[in-house]
Amino acid sequence: MERLYLYQASLAVWGLSFLLNAGSSFATGDGGIVPLLFAVSGGALVLGSGYESLRTDPAEFTISAGSLFLVIGTAFLILILTVLDVAFPL
Repeated sequence: MERLYLYQASLAVWGLSFLLNAGSSFATGDGGIVPLLFAVSGGALVLGSGYESLRTDPAEFTISAGSLFLVIGTAFLILILTVLDVAFPL
């Protein structure tokens, strides 16, 4: 699989986790500035990663294996922690 698509998919997962967190905050009635910023930044990450994956040539995209592993690992971790936060709020 192309590294570009793995990288952009990881950024989209980051954005989806931000949107999930904001959505759960809005659903509980917490409509402060932080959930609003999470919603805006999550939407921007999803849209931006989609745009970049369509506009960038995969052959020209370069990223080291370590950096790619770090981005994928943090996306996986942030998604798990967000799901746990939404499922078991404090």
